[in-house]
Amino acid sequence: AAVLEIGPGPGWAGIRLLERNPGFRLVGVDASTDMIRAATANASARGLGGRVVYRPGTAEALEGVPPDSVDLVISRDSLHHWEDPRRAFDSILRVLKPKGSLFLRDERRDISAGAWAFVWGFGTLTMGSLSRYWRSSIRAAYTPGELEALVPKAAGREWRIQGGFLDLTIVLR
Repeated sequence: AAVLEIGPGPGWAGIRLLERNPGFRLVGVDASTDMIRAATANASARGLGGRVVYRPGTAEALEGVPPDSVDLVISRDSLHHWEDPRRAFDSILRVLKPKGSLFLRDERRDISAGAWAFVWGFGTLTMGSLSRYWRSSIRAAYTPGELEALVPKAAGREWRIQGGFLDLTIVLR
């Protein structure tokens, strides 16, 4: 299967997917050259260098990916960084095969007071001063309702947006 990972950061989600699925090949697109270097090094260290390529790019600009060429698009914690999510979703639909799938997970902004207490407590305990970046990501994230307005109509396809305690998941089948 051909997999596209948007915003892989250091690459761990895609690397785990490749380790569990020997027939998969992955292209990772990230706006950060530092993250591309880190993901490439991490994949090589795990012996996956021949099955993965990381390159510069954004979700909105997938020009290097041919139309209808991807079986699965994945993304973890990058949606709130996308400049134009509507354009990004259109771009994803362009490269996704007609029966391809999308699995995206990101923070959600409308978390409960209890969830915020968890973020402050657990985040500070485990990440110290770096927990401010987690809180910043939550504040920049979307609500399920906002995402429903952003995902384009896809003939014969169903978008599913599910909210969890701290995050939300978008699936297209």
